[in-house]
Amino acid sequence: MMKLYLLLLLPVVSFSCMERNKTEEILQAKNKTIDSLKAELKDCTAQAKIMAEVLEKERIELQNNKATK
Repeated sequence: MMKLYLLLLLPVVSFSCMERNKTEEILQAKNKTIDSLKAELKDCTAQAKIMAEVLEKERIELQNNKATK
């Protein structure tokens, strides 16, 4: 009878371990996604700063051109 309980318990333990591995894989995938999104956000922020600087320079140049006319 004890062997029967052990045989029935073995699949439950195996399934539990497999589910934990799947959960860890999912967490790792989510972490990679979060990291890549953070990197993309930093890149977009840097690009936005550059664009703002260029537009500011153009605005100043236009104002200077209007003032000299």
